[in-house]
Amino acid sequence: MRVQLIRFLLPILALLVFASRVHAEIEEQQASYVFQMFTDSDAVHVMANSGVYGAGFTPNTRLDVHWKHEVVVVPGIDAVPGTSEAVDAITAASRPISGANAGFQEFSKARNEVEGSLRYKTFTGGYYVSSEEDYFAQQLSANATHTFFKDVALSAGASYGWDSIEPLADDDGNTGNSKKTTTHMNVIATRAFTPTTEVQGGLELTDVEGLQHNPYRNVYVAGSRVPERHPESRLRRDAFFKVSQYLMNRSSARLTYKFYNDDWGVTSHMVIAQLNQYVSDPIAVRYRYRYYTQGAADFYRDEYTEANGVGGYQTGDYRLSSFSAHLLGARLSWGLGRPFGWRMLEGLQFSLEYERYFNTHNFSANMLESGLSFTF
Repeated sequence: MRVQLIRFLLPILALLVFASRVHAEIEEQQASYVFQMFTDSDAVHVMANSGVYGAGFTPNTRLDVHWKHEVVVVPGIDAVPGTSEAVDAITAASRPISGANAGFQEFSKARNEVEGSLRYKTFTGGYYVSSEEDYFAQQLSANATHTFFKDVALSAGASYGWDSIEPLADDDGNTGNSKKTTTHMNVIATRAFTPTTEVQGGLELTDVEGLQHNPYRNVYVAGSRVPERHPESRLRRDAFFKVSQYLMNRSSARLTYKFYNDDWGVTSHMVIAQLNQYVSDPIAVRYRYRYYTQGAADFYRDEYTEANGVGGYQTGDYRLSSFSAHLLGARLSWGLGRPFGWRMLEGLQFSLEYERYFNTHNFSANMLESGLSFTF
């Protein structure tokens, strides 16, 4: 645990040292804090505290740092010990259960993450690190942007992530200590067709190698409980198209379509419609609706009848099944300093957001988010 803490703190200290050595005058600073709370139909709670700090040292140089502390609380299994309902719930659990009564007790897990990026002119480099009790992740990223014909911007980016997974409980022999690497590349083009219309399109390619199943989850296969197992290689491809339109009444609309498929056999479509509206100078609202649908992975089955699953793979993850999902919600942003003429608090802004999610697997969630940001 001490080693992981040192590994997590080192990049933070490096960013602080970098900031302390920059002698250029800070032209602009921005800081914000957000509290998020999430609950779903299974009474799982997620509470997160996050913050962002950004500073522009010169017109061409900017540093941004993001941090987040998140706690997930999963309630104990609500079933009589020894019953089939209790056995099924424990077997399909996506949390460590290492004792006879552990499944009937509340389980909580904390995660901390820090991400920093440094932009110089049209080039941006970043580093990300996150740590939890059984998972340690790092990622390096780079991006460059170039403008053609004054109204076409083309950006290309790449990232490489490497993760260490050390499961807390391994009673069923699911998985020992493992690794995972992720290589990502993208190309995005943006064009302003008119002063009020912008169109954007992009292509993304992601290659994932290593552990990709849940080490704590078991699956019923031919009447027996066996560890979940996914392929260790996955090539993911997606393309998106986005249109943003200003509506001339202090509002704007955005429509996004995204197509995705991978070599596991999953193909999906997603459509997002969004409307932004200024109610007054300090108050703005955003309405959003998202529809998502996908087909199942080649090795997904509602029930596995063969002893080795499908080609040696079996999963209990509904996100690899065929399903559709809806998300709708609204967000309110209010500049607190402006209506009262408080110059010192001119950059203070409060936000409140509510979203409702539900899908065809009878899973639903309410998401409430509030935040307070201050630009100075």
